[in-house]
Amino acid sequence: MVIPFSGSACFTFDGKPYVIEPGMVVHAGPGMRLSKEVIGDREWEYAVIHYHIPQHERNEYPLFHKDFSLVHGHSAKVPHLVRQILDNQSIPGAAAKFQTKVLFLSLLQEIFTAACGQPGHEDSKLIEEAMGYIRLNYADELTVQKVADEFSTERRQFSYLFKRHTGMSPIHYLIECRISKAKELLGSPGCSVKQVAGWVGYTDSLYFSKAFKKYTGVSPSEYRDGIAL
Repeated sequence: MVIPFSGSACFTFDGKPYVIEPGMVVHAGPGMRLSKEVIGDREWEYAVIHYHIPQHERNEYPLFHKDFSLVHGHSAKVPHLVRQILDNQSIPGAAAKFQTKVLFLSLLQEIFTAACGQPGHEDSKLIEEAMGYIRLNYADELTVQKVADEFSTERRQFSYLFKRHTGMSPIHYLIECRISKAKELLGSPGCSVKQVAGWVGYTDSLYFSKAFKKYTGVSPSEYRDGIAL
């Protein structure tokens, strides 16, 4: 499954071209010949998710080996779920593997649901921009009010739209951005937990450790030790 985040490109599977851009997903079957070309000047950013269906179950999934596209509009939840899946790959253990499967099924549900009827485009665009703003400024002292003001939206209305389009509150998304970056930093040698906490927006390293464990199931130190194994 090819899921674009920004830009545009032409992917050709076994001679059949697809012009891919944000708001759509393209599925390709196993073993297909692929060629691709970036279109335009915007940076092309995308994710590819590979999944496996056991041989004895493939008759139940007739589209498994086919190529097709789905337009989900501008569901802000789709790229968020993709990033969660990618982040989860670095967590060791059976629990993380199970969570990845749950996230993948949630992604499929969101794509199919959004493809059947996407909410208003303008609201989706606002939330996508707000999510981008949070990802760029997660280390600052952000509040829901500050983000809402940035986009000239009343705070309660902004929170409502954000949760409707992403399935979570703005604060929840901010924390997930911080934890995601913390995972990356914890994999770097020479970075203490206190330093990582400060770099991702937490002035209290103890509070950061509690938040990290709540969202990942392990402490920052345990996570770092797991990566080192």
